[in-house]
Amino acid sequence: MILFACLFLLFSCSQQKPTIYIVASYDEQDVCGIPQVEGVKDALKELRDFSIKEFYLDARRISKEQLQDRCDRVAQEIKTTKILKAIITVDDAAMQCAAKHFMGKKVPVIFSGINITPEEYNKKYYFLNGRTPIKNFTGVYEYLFIKRQFALLEILVKDVKNVAVLYSTDLVGEALKNQVLKEVDATPYKDRIILYPVSNLTDLDKAIKEIASKKDMTAYFPFVMSIDGNGKRLTFQDVSPMLQRKIKKIDLAINEAFVNFGFFGGVSVDFYQMGYRAGEIAKAIVKGRKVSDFDVEDAQKYVKILNLKRANEIDVKFDDNIKIIFDKVVK
Repeated sequence: MILFACLFLLFSCSQQKPTIYIVASYDEQDVCGIPQVEGVKDALKELRDFSIKEFYLDARRISKEQLQDRCDRVAQEIKTTKILKAIITVDDAAMQCAAKHFMGKKVPVIFSGINITPEEYNKKYYFLNGRTPIKNFTGVYEYLFIKRQFALLEILVKDVKNVAVLYSTDLVGEALKNQVLKEVDATPYKDRIILYPVSNLTDLDKAIKEIASKKDMTAYFPFVMSIDGNGKRLTFQDVSPMLQRKIKKIDLAINEAFVNFGFFGGVSVDFYQMGYRAGEIAKAIVKGRKVSDFDVEDAQKYVKILNLKRANEIDVKFDDNIKIIFDKVVK
């Protein structure tokens, strides 16, 4: 009986720990989400008396109905937490889930890696005055550094003609396409963007053939995040080998993990640092700062990265002086 009582008290005490939830949009191997989650957790390490819990919504692979059901179940569990200190969301599906259940509530919500702009979200949720929070949400927007991407491309290739945006017509693919257009608006690069929306394998095959065959297509963005693959959802990891095999052009990677998957590279958002910054904001808030102390930020850090093997595969040559401009070279 004494042993049972001790165990019960130990369990009860552990249940009373202040809790921070990390809600990630995708699965535990997602190339966009996991570096952010790792950054968040590293930023929170000093909160030793806190319980850090993770949920993965798997939004790329399940239907909208299944996603909503999963969102509701996750939110219900969060709501039953006795000492809930903060929620950190990773990417847009998790942000939207949290907004559905917690917008305007007491719990602070800090987002990382949203691709839909804060201004667009504000039209629906009215949580910002400019970029200053007037409700309980703040965080970090995934700025893509597209103008820097083009500037680097011009150093590498010199005569940059057109650049394709090959994107899936899901939430994130559409958002990424819109980000590219927004970031190059009012620049000479705007007229060089060619859009290729795809929703299934038939669309994808057609777009691949056109991008691969066009002589005036210098490079492309591989934004095929989730498409219909004859009865199952195919993610970026599923289609990336096909893109690399069939398109022998510069694949512009906005994420270092894309380069590790074999794509060419370029100017990549530092996803780890973006998550780390969201974690820093959350840590400050649970220690006593207000959500309104932290304006919504653009991601600030990027890395110039080159996959040398891919460059050789697609016959892009540079001398050693050019290689020096990269922060990282993957061989």
